[in-house]
Amino acid sequence: MEKCKLSDLPKIRQELIVKQNGLCPICGKDLTRVATKNLVVDHDHSTGVIRAVLHRGCNGLEGKVLRFLTTWGKAKTKLEVIGTLKRLINFWELHSTPQTDFIYYNHKTAAEKRAAYNVKKRRIKSNAKE
Repeated sequence: MEKCKLSDLPKIRQELIVKQNGLCPICGKDLTRVATKNLVVDHDHSTGVIRAVLHRGCNGLEGKVLRFLTTWGKAKTKLEVIGTLKRLINFWELHSTPQTDFIYYNHKTAAEKRAAYNVKKRRIKSNAKE
């Protein structure tokens, strides 16, 4: 491995986009129709190794998730982060169908939210008339 120069990044970016079939490895969306300023040559901050080209937002997401899981999620290594994410995905998949017969006490249905909104708007409207 060799350390690249800043002037190498445009060429590296193009090579990686081709290698990635024009797709962001995080969101799976097209990179080829995005302004260059919104594309990032992503790298591992602990090793410096260049990994892929990402949308700027996806790059931020990756960093924030890693930082969050190592700060709040009890994961101390990247392998623990990977395990935590796999368990989170399994948790979401399992609970995509209800596993209990209970609804959280202060959850509002769409109809309840709409009714509360209408009450608030009526109150504002009546206060404006006074």
